Amino acid sequence: MASIDNLHNRLRSGDLVIIDGGTGTEIPRRGVPLCPDTWSGRANLTHPDVIRQIHEDYIRVGAEVIITNTFWTSRKGLEKGNLDSKTSEINRKAVKLAIEARQNVKADKDIFIAGSMSTFFPMSDPNVIPSYEEALANYREQAQILAEAGIDFFILEMFIRTLDARAAANAASELGLPIWVGYSITESADGDLCLGLRQDKHGNETIKEAVEAVENIDGVAAFCIMHSDMKHTQAGLTILRNETSIPIGAYAHSIEPSKDPNDEWETVVESSLDEYCNYAHGWILAGANIIGGCCGVTPDHIQELSKNLT
Repeated sequence: MASIDNLHNRLRSGDLVIIDGGTGTEIPRRGVPLCPDTWSGRANLTHPDVIRQIHEDYIRVGAEVIITNTFWTSRKGLEKGNLDSKTSEINRKAVKLAIEARQNVKADKDIFIAGSMSTFFPMSDPNVIPSYEEALANYREQAQILAEAGIDFFILEMFIRTLDARAAANAASELGLPIWVGYSITESADGDLCLGLRQDKHGNETIKEAVEAVENIDGVAAFCIMHSDMKHTQAGLTILRNETSIPIGAYAHSIEPSKDPNDEWETVVESSLDEYCNYAHGWILAGANIIGGCCGVTPDHIQELSKNLT
């Protein structure tokens, strides 16, 4: 198996790397309901064949990086669905399924497995600042499990506060694996871009502050703008490129979220393949050379990116 150092050497030299698309939104597209409290993690136990197949499909269409189905599977996240006693089992199973997918598909490129950890509780409100110590302990446990299970590097996803981004990055750095840090951005009422999920859900922390919070932590190897509106992503990348010299990437969501607070994850409008690919061209112009997708982005989207960008 290729060294993860080779991947980061390629990124530093400017090579384009295609990563996978959404997993959480791909699960219900394949007929498996999501757990309303724990998002996609339960499916690692109840529908492992579906998770493995999703990973395989992304590899077949050109993804070089597949992200484990562990977005909300920290102990704190699983606690909401009374699954916290299965924290180790669910995370280990997720990595095992990704490894099996890599073994099952004969790809013409080396495939790397990124272990996902996400924003701390509460996920959707960046104005509520958690305890750093509690967040750090939570991430340390999940990071240890993911590293022992065999991931190649960590990918921190949908961070909307610098405090828990710093906790997650510090926890991951203790394991000696590279770290990609993914921030979600939104537009504030006055038109500025800041960390957050929607215009009415942001904490006024800037992209500059997001970089400063973690850039000196050992192992941080890339920054990404992810799970953000496609139309904001290029502007966010332009700011990000001005704030850091390490590789940057983009994987936006391709959906318009529901306005119904009871259906926060409902897909209302999906982007076309051409639309998403056109936005991705702009992300590359802004300096990104890690490109993929988040919620609503399917293997068809990744195939389009792979065909048209590489």
